[in-house]
Amino acid sequence: MTRNKVFEALGAKPTNPRWSWCAIAPDHSRAVFTLWEDEIKDGQNNLFGDDYDVKGRLGEMDQKRTLELVINKQIPAYGLICIALDVNATPRSIKEIKAEYLIKLRITKVGKSIYGKHLQQIHLIDLIKSLGTINSENSGLNDLGIPRGNATPDRALFSSYTVIRDAKVRDYVIKESAGTCEYCGKKGFLMRSGHHYVEAHHVISLANQGKDTVENVIALCPDHHREAHYGAEAEALEVEFIKCIQQRK
Repeated sequence: MTRNKVFEALGAKPTNPRWSWCAIAPDHSRAVFTLWEDEIKDGQNNLFGDDYDVKGRLGEMDQKRTLELVINKQIPAYGLICIALDVNATPRSIKEIKAEYLIKLRITKVGKSIYGKHLQQIHLIDLIKSLGTINSENSGLNDLGIPRGNATPDRALFSSYTVIRDAKVRDYVIKESAGTCEYCGKKGFLMRSGHHYVEAHHVISLANQGKDTVENVIALCPDHHREAHYGAEAEALEVEFIKCIQQRK
């Protein structure tokens, strides 16, 4: 992910992608500025002025024009935090950008200097959604690694067989557990009905020819039920579950 790709994802265009430090939307609805992480002081960045030691650079006058436009037209401004490869180098190169979020800025002019006061962090994807810059031509969004999904997903009809469980077995095991996980001994969370929540689990799965009987079903808290299905220690848990069932009164 590059700085220019973030600009693109936000619908903001730099004057020149090679040397511009900032970008602004064509309709002047938002502007984005580079914020060097090492130059953040007292919750703000100096973006132009005597203390901004970049005199004579192409990006300097371009940034000044954009900043004055933001001030005069009260354009919403955001900052992208960048980490310099070498903080003492001139010009600087970007080592890394913090693309997961941007900083909402208040742009203010004090004498000849212009500052960007940090107001709040905004997740990049939330900002993109709020600005409505997501569209089919926005290649910058692709580089964020965020799947587009499908607003009108295809539907397909599948036919298959399923094992019919005996609900009485499940209900009996859960009732006898009194809302307590038979493995860890903890109560499940309290439901609106006043009962504690646990789940019925077939120790030997029905798909593996396990029996749908009380002797093969155990009441578990949601965490251990999920671990029994997906955990790395699922086989070891199976042995422990069998022991728990055998120790029932």
